[in-house]
Amino acid sequence: MNIVLTGFMGTGKSTIGKILAQKSAMSFCDIDAIIEKEKGMTIREIFEKFGEPIFRQIEAETIEKISKLDNIIISCGGGAVLNQKNIENLRRNGKIINLYAEPETIYSRVKGDLSRPVLKGSNPSIEDIKALLENRSKFYANCDIRIDTSKITPQEAADKIKVKARG
Repeated sequence: MNIVLTGFMGTGKSTIGKILAQKSAMSFCDIDAIIEKEKGMTIREIFEKFGEPIFRQIEAETIEKISKLDNIIISCGGGAVLNQKNIENLRRNGKIINLYAEPETIYSRVKGDLSRPVLKGSNPSIEDIKALLENRSKFYANCDIRIDTSKITPQEAADKIKVKARG
């Protein structure tokens, strides 16, 4: 069985996923990192050169392939949940954990990060984040477990996931 981490950017998927993998003796897999390595481009560059629809197609193909593996922690990009086929593939052999945080917490974590293509710029506003969260809320709700990472450390989040996902 896999543990799948979904959630908006800045909720801690990659950081928590790496910690969880160490604590669980499982492998860690970051979908965005795999795409960047295979394509030789950053996610932002793929968005800029080919557009979001092509990126989402590449993302879906990667998720389909990775979701067939076993005993791994999978960190998905923030928009992976927008495609129902991704959720179906991930759920076949995985428990889906949605990580979430308050918009102000997300803002403080991602402001100035140029690698976030859906924010379209280096200075996103809290309003931009709130709008994206609102648009994606029903997709993020399609999970087995939700963990609020706003006021806990990545270590604490990993411990909660380990207990809830395996228990």
